[in-house]
Formats: sequence, structure tokens, C-alpha cells
Amino acid sequence: MWAKHKQRGFTIVELLVVIVVISILATVSVVTYTGIQSRALNTSRLNEIVAWNTLFQAYKALYGAYPPVAAGNYCLGVGFPDGDGIAGGECRDYKYNNANTYHEVDAIALMTELKKVATLPSGPRIPVNDTVGPYINLWTTGYSIITVFNGKSSDCPAPTVYSWDDGNGRLLCSIDIF
Repeated sequence: MWAKHKQRGFTIVELLVVIVVISILATVSVVTYTGIQSRALNTSRLNEIVAWNTLFQAYKALYGAYPPVAAGNYCLGVGFPDGDGIAGGECRDYKYNNANTYHEVDAIALMTELKKVATLPSGPRIPVNDTVGPYINLWTTGYSIITVFNGKSSDCPAPTVYSWDDGNGRLLCSIDIF
């Protein structure tokens, strides 16, 4: 008489259930990690923009005016990506070399002045939908320091205020001093 051999292993249904459970856990982990990473980058960007504002206020308190550079738009800091093929880093619309592309090299005089007060702040230079910050719109009577966050219009953290968003996660927030 033939002895029955007990089958070993898993059935196809059992394997599919395990694969589905692992897939769900992996998806939840990736979504959670992405959210945590985005919040961490936004916090770093906020800390940097606040530090730049503090530096400009300290400069004005020490010298009685904002740095003596031409009014205009400048990248704040160094280490911006080179996206338009022109040597050096760019901020704002860094890939396109248009009116909204600011070149790091153009801010050398401003950075030199600000170094007289303190060490320059630094932060992540990771673009959000082809925009990278921080940058400044500097006038003789005040300025707007602008940075880019991942988020929507209601997500500008204090002390920043809403400037613009593209509806796809790119959010520009500013600290405005007039």
C-alpha cells in the first residue's frame, strides 16, 4: 500500500496573501517616509529663511541701512544647482535662464557685505518643481526673502506669508520687510 506523503510548502493563495500584505506595508512605509522627508526639508528651509531675515536685521542695526548693493533679485547663499548651462549655481527658476533665473555669482557683493555681520546661513538646495531658494528681492527701502516649500497655499509656516503656488506642490512663501 502506498503511503500518503504530506505535501510541504505553501499554497498559491497563501503566497498571494503574503505578497499583498508585504506590498501594503511597503506602500505605507514609502508614503510615510516621503511625508517625513518633505516636512524635514520644509523645516530646514523655514529655519534658513528666518536666519537670513535675522542676518539682514542685524546688518541694518549695525550699519543703519541694508547692504549697499544695487536693488534687485539675488540668490541667498551658495551651493545652488547649475541648471541652465551657465557656469555657477542658479536659484528661483534655475533651469531656464530667463527673467526669473538668478545667478549665484551676481550675489557675491551682497554675500561679502553680510559676512561682515555673521556666518551666512545655509540649507537644502533641493528644487521643488524646478524652483530652488532662498532668494531675495532687495530694494533700498526693504526686501522680500522668498523660499520654496512642498505644500499648498495654506501651508506657509509663520513667520512667512503666502506668495504663490502652482497647485502641484510648489509653494513660495516670503518674509517681507518694508
